[in-house]
Amino acid sequence: MLCANCGAFSFSIICSKCTKHLEFGEVGKRTFGDFAVYYFFKFDSISRLLYSKYHLHGLFVFNKLAKISFKIFAKNAKFDQIINAIPIDDNPINSYSHSAILAKALKSEFIKPKFGLLHAQNQIKYAGKSLKFRQTHPRKFKLNSPISNPVILVDDIVTTGTSMLEAKKVLEKHGVNVLFGLVLADARE
Repeated sequence: MLCANCGAFSFSIICSKCTKHLEFGEVGKRTFGDFAVYYFFKFDSISRLLYSKYHLHGLFVFNKLAKISFKIFAKNAKFDQIINAIPIDDNPINSYSHSAILAKALKSEFIKPKFGLLHAQNQIKYAGKSLKFRQTHPRKFKLNSPISNPVILVDDIVTTGTSMLEAKKVLEKHGVNVLFGLVLADARE
């Protein structure tokens, strides 16, 4: 098989050379008002891997990316209570949900992922769209079940913060304490 990142021959979906390079990441933080969203990579450095979510092999790519980022975060994160990791709109695309894969990697002593709780009623795609478009076409998130623990919101990319902030607002309306967002990549415009 070929590495999904560099195209070199590999026994893994991402070759050992690319995996080693990705393990260092580009960890950072974006703030949207008083809400923080932490990321592991800059969009440009893993864009080819992120676009795999539109294909079946993306299942394997996202599992690998989750292991070298979200799983390591979960291993080192300590909280004084149980926290739920909630993937944003974890409806399956191509038979899997990329945001659910990322949330699942957060499972630890302190973090318990919950699935199928926060779904968009509006299925408009935001990829490549402007802030104005995103603001005038909200995702219309619906909370499908009550959540009692504080929450980490999980998604693959943060661009304008619109989806994260809308999800946060819906959860807070239902009395949920949203701690921060956690994403693979920052696609700052």
